[in-house]
Amino acid sequence: MTTPRRPRVFMDIAVDGSPVGRVIFQLFADIVPKTSENFRALCTGERGKSLTSGQTLYYKNSIFHRVIPEFMIQGGDFTKKNGTGGESIYGAPFPDEDFSLPVDSAGLLVMANRGPHTNSSQFFITLAPAEHLNGKHVVFGKVVRGMEVVKAIEEIQTDAKDNPLKKVEVVGCGELEFKGQPGTTAAAAAAATTSRAAPSKRERSPSRSRSRSRSRSGSRSGDSSGSEVESDEEERARRERKRRRKEEKREAKRRRKEEKKLAKATARAGSADGSNAVDPPVMETEEEYDLRLEREEQERREAARLEAQKRQREISKMGKIDERTGIRYKGRGQMRFNDPEKYRSRP
Repeated sequence: MTTPRRPRVFMDIAVDGSPVGRVIFQLFADIVPKTSENFRALCTGERGKSLTSGQTLYYKNSIFHRVIPEFMIQGGDFTKKNGTGGESIYGAPFPDEDFSLPVDSAGLLVMANRGPHTNSSQFFITLAPAEHLNGKHVVFGKVVRGMEVVKAIEEIQTDAKDNPLKKVEVVGCGELEFKGQPGTTAAAAAAATTSRAAPSKRERSPSRSRSRSRSRSGSRSGDSSGSEVESDEEERARRERKRRRKEEKREAKRRRKEEKKLAKATARAGSADGSNAVDPPVMETEEEYDLRLEREEQERREAARLEAQKRQREISKMGKIDERTGIRYKGRGQMRFNDPEKYRSRP
């Protein structure tokens, strides 16, 4: 039996409306399942609205309200967005689950609290080891990709209360689906399923091939009554085609036998460990998983860049409006433009 993979969730971060990247977390659901499930469900928003407060239990559009360089960045207050709110999927604050994992490195995902057994939705990401928090805060995950985004948030200037002077917002979040099981490669799974692939056209319809050969032989026999015997070259070609067909049939029969043996062996293995699975799914390795995430991140950044260029073109085309005076400025030099409808002379 293989152990289940630790879930992975993500957050897409924007600073003052400009996307800066994605942070991917791995949750330690095998050590702190209740705390990990709280964070995972708040990333997906699958619980809907809270029965207690009426707020949507969702990290999207929440902010990182506290940034302390060389220590941590804190977020998760989706109710008040100032560090005084937050709510767990369990309604009331839930107790500290496990202190066995130390706060001994950067990139750890840790629950924020107001004292013992007051966990809700607020969390922080460490920027350095913080051993003084051991035994006080629950570590339930770590950053596996996007630490450069966390470092970019760390560099934002803050006020005297450690509040960032720019809006650091979670513009998107959710759970990543891992298509595979540990210890099995995609190549091995693909090789195991090759024998179950669709047969060729000849193997699917041998009767059709026989009927065509019979029709051809019948036509030849009909034509031979009024014509000469076919040449030696045509006869050799016909025999060669017949020989190839026989070999293909033998190969198809051999593959079917192998497929049956494999199915029986898989069924016996499944019954031995208590599972009913027969066909192993096509797996995805850790390397393939990381490459896919990197490709998706590049595509997301390119889409954000194109969207920003599109907005800039629209702004330059429509002109910039001064919020104080209502005057529109157009062109590269922002020439003054008076709206004729607004400033036309009265009769």
